[in-house]
Amino acid sequence: MPILGEKARAASDERIARGQGLEDSGDLAGAEALFREAIDAAPDYPRASLNLGNALYKLGRLEEAVDAYEAALALDARYAGAHFNLGKVLLALERGDEAEEHFERTLALDPAMADAAVMLGAVAESRGDLAAARAALERAAAIAPSHAGAAVNLGAVLIDLGDAVAARAAFGRALEADPRCAAALAGLARIDVQAGHAREADAPFRSALAIDPSDPRIWSAFLFSLNFRADLGAEAIAREHFAFGRAFASRTSRPPLPDTRKRRVRVGYVSGDFMKHPIALFLRPVLEAHDRDAFEVFCYSNGAAEDEVTERLRANVEHWRDIHGREDPWAEALVRSDAIDVLVDLSGHTAHNRLGLFARRVAPVQATWLGYLNTTGLGAMDYRICDAFTDPEGETGALNSERLARLPASQWCYAPYYDIPLTAHASRGAAVTFGSFNQFAKLSDECLALWSRILARLPHAKLSVHGVPATAAKDFLERVERRGIAKERVTITGRLGIRDYFAAIAAADIALDSMPYNGATTTLDTLWMGVPVVALRGDRPIARGTYSIVSAAGLRELATTTPDDYVEANVRLASDLARRDALRRSLRARLEGSPLMDCARFARDLESLYRRMCDAQTA
Repeated sequence: MPILGEKARAASDERIARGQGLEDSGDLAGAEALFREAIDAAPDYPRASLNLGNALYKLGRLEEAVDAYEAALALDARYAGAHFNLGKVLLALERGDEAEEHFERTLALDPAMADAAVMLGAVAESRGDLAAARAALERAAAIAPSHAGAAVNLGAVLIDLGDAVAARAAFGRALEADPRCAAALAGLARIDVQAGHAREADAPFRSALAIDPSDPRIWSAFLFSLNFRADLGAEAIAREHFAFGRAFASRTSRPPLPDTRKRRVRVGYVSGDFMKHPIALFLRPVLEAHDRDAFEVFCYSNGAAEDEVTERLRANVEHWRDIHGREDPWAEALVRSDAIDVLVDLSGHTAHNRLGLFARRVAPVQATWLGYLNTTGLGAMDYRICDAFTDPEGETGALNSERLARLPASQWCYAPYYDIPLTAHASRGAAVTFGSFNQFAKLSDECLALWSRILARLPHAKLSVHGVPATAAKDFLERVERRGIAKERVTITGRLGIRDYFAAIAAADIALDSMPYNGATTTLDTLWMGVPVVALRGDRPIARGTYSIVSAAGLRELATTTPDDYVEANVRLASDLARRDALRRSLRARLEGSPLMDCARFARDLESLYRRMCDAQTA
C-alpha cells in the first residue's frame, strides 16, 4: 500500500470522524458527502473507502457499497474489515458464495473475529443448510465463548433443528455473557411456546421487552405467542397489540387516496413466505385469477429461501421485488417508486414480517390479510381483511386497530397444490381414532382438557397426535395423563413429510381442532381428505378459523358454539359409523362445490374490496 502523507491522512481522518458523527445521527447523505471528501483528501487511504461503503450500505445502495469495499481492498488486500463488510453486502445481494469467500478470508486474516464465523452461519442459513449454520456458529462460540450474539444465533438455529435442549443451553450461555441480552430471553420464550407452554413464555418475553422495547422482532414474537393462550381474554390480547402500535406509531401522513377509476389498480403483496408454505399456497390461485386488465400486481418477497412454488408465483405476477435483507428505508423508496395503491401484508406478527415497512405509511391504502387472524395494532394499517364468520358485524371491531373489511363468502381460497387421491378407510365400530395434525404449539392445556372429555366418553377411542417434537414428547404424554387419558391410548409422531402427512390424515376417523388457535390449512386439508373436523366457535377471530371454514363450506352440522356442544358433536360422530362413511365419501365434493374453492369468484370479491378501499368506502 502506498505510504500516505501525514497531512493527507489527518485531513481524511478529520472528515471521516465528522462523517461518522453524521452517520450516527441518521444523516446518511451528509455522511456520504464527507466520506467522499475523505477519499479526495487521501485517495490511497482504504479506511475512507470502507466508511463510504458503510454509508452506502445503510442507504440501501448495495451495488455502490460493493464498489467502495472493493476499492478499499484494491488498496489493501489484507484489510480484514473490508473483507467482512463486503461479505455482508454480498450476502444481502444473495451472492452467498462470494460472501462466504470474504468471511473465510476475514478469519484467515483475523482469527479472533468471531463475527465473521457468525456471518458464515448466516450464509449457511440462507442456503437452508442448518447443519452447516450450526457448525459455523459453534466455531464462533469457540473463538469467543463470551460472544452473546453468536450464542443467540446458535440457539435460534437449534430451535429450527428441533433441538430445544441444546437451544436452551445456548441461550443460557448468552445470558451468562450478557444478563441483559434481550434476544436470549426471547429465545427461551420461543422454546416454551413451541413446547406448548405459551403461558410460561410470558415472563421471559416481558423481561426481554423491558430491556429492549424498541426491537420489533421481540414484540412480534411476544404478540404471536398470545394467540396460543386460552387464559387471556380477547380484550387483553388486543391491548398488547395496541401497545405495539403505539410504540411504532407512524410519523408519516397518509398519502392521498388514488383515483383508480380510469386505470389499473396497483396491488402489492408483502410476505417472507413466497415458497412452499401455507401462505403461498393460499395466494397462488389468487395471483392466477387476478384480472390483469384491471389490476397490476407486485410481490415484495422478504424470504431468503426459494423453491418451485416461488417460481410459480413469480410467473403469475408482473413485478417481483426482492426486499429480503434490505433496510426499511430502502424498501420504502422502492414501494413509493412503484406507486402502489393497495399494499397487502400477508404476515401480521408471524416470522419474516415487514410491519416496519407498513408503519412508515408507504402506500395510500394498507391492509393485512391471510397470515394472522388478529390485529397488527398499527394505526397505519387501514384494514384487516376477514369474513363474517370470524368477525361478525358488531362483535370484534374494538379488538382491531384496523377497519374490518369482510369478504362476502370467506377469507380463504383453497386450491390443493398436491394431487392426493382419496383412499379407502377401514374404520370399524367403537375403535375410533381421533387425529391431531395442527402445529404442536397450538395444543394448549385448555385444548387437551376438552379433548379429554371426549375420550372419557369413548373408552375405546384412540388419539394420534402428529408433529410432536422429540424433546417435548415426554412432557406432552404427562400433560395428557394429568387429564385422565392413559398414555397407552395415545400415539405420537414427529414432523411428517407431505405425503406421510396426508396419509396420516386419511388414516384418522375424525380430526380434532386446536384451540384457541385453530387450524386453517390443516382444516382444509383434513376436509379435502374426507375426514370430518368439528369446529368450536371461539371468543376471538383466531379461535374461529375452523368455524369459518366449515360454515363457508356449507358444513354447518360440523359447527358448534359451546364446549358442551363440541364434546357432544364429536361423541355422536364417533358413535355413528354410517354418518362418518357418508362424510368420507362426500366431503371433498362438498368442498369443491363451495365458495372456498371458487377461485375466480374469490379473486373478483377481493378485487372489489380493493376498489372500495381505494374509494374510501366502508367495506
